[in-house]
Amino acid sequence: MIKIFPKTVCSFSRTSLLTLLFCAIPSLGHASGGISLDPNASPTMVTQVQAIEPIKTAAPVKPANSATPTIKSGVKESILPYQAEYKISSNSLTTTATRTLIKQGNKWLLSQHAKLMFIKVKEESVIESTDEGLRPLHYEYENNMSSKQDQSINFDWATSSASDNKYRKPWSSKISDDTFDQLGAQLKMRESLISHRLGKEMSQTVVNRGKHKTYTIKKIGEETIDSAVGKLNTVKLLRSRPGSSSETTVWMAKDWNYLIVRLEQREDDEVYSLELINATLDGTAIKGLSQ
Repeated sequence: MIKIFPKTVCSFSRTSLLTLLFCAIPSLGHASGGISLDPNASPTMVTQVQAIEPIKTAAPVKPANSATPTIKSGVKESILPYQAEYKISSNSLTTTATRTLIKQGNKWLLSQHAKLMFIKVKEESVIESTDEGLRPLHYEYENNMSSKQDQSINFDWATSSASDNKYRKPWSSKISDDTFDQLGAQLKMRESLISHRLGKEMSQTVVNRGKHKTYTIKKIGEETIDSAVGKLNTVKLLRSRPGSSSETTVWMAKDWNYLIVRLEQREDDEVYSLELINATLDGTAIKGLSQ
């Protein structure tokens, strides 16, 4: 049974079940005039990385009563904090993951925890809100079954570089202004949708374990879907990468600040999925459309 975990509990990087959720939604890719990144370039070895003090986690968001009206995306054109629970499935295995987004000052902390039998995975991303938009500051990944997969990425915007001295192969590399870690990228994607700047197609670069990968994200339509909280109006996105057989389809709730409500990744004959179980957005319990 242990032998199948590396394949069945992960998707994009095949190192954890959480990767299905964390890498699924990329955000804004290369901007014109930014530093060009070679996805196949080898990272440079480093000897020391300065740690960033983590943000203290706020108290869990309490659901509002059912009388609270739905938050419309056209009314709230800013990122809202949330707490959500998802079901992640791969072949015959399923588990749940909790995700929380909180804000303190001009920084966001996006974190997620999941457990499958005796495997526990934790990921956190600290993202700064600036006049120019969002940018990542620090990313942490911890896997209690494989410390060699642990990561601690620092983003140094004074030198336009990212580095990790915690990973088993320490690295440092140049980054462009729109480079994100695999978790923080999703917050940037939400922000692009909320502010109506996504357009029909965009590219995104994600740095993970010293490697840079650029994806294309296309808006392929809108769809009303069934979910555990009822019917939801969604925007449907497709993510792909040249030379890869993997494609990811994502549904994001239009009326609920573009929260992820469903995800499906197909790679060859394998299918990985994620579905929203429940969530609160800025203190309001998410509910589907009235029948």
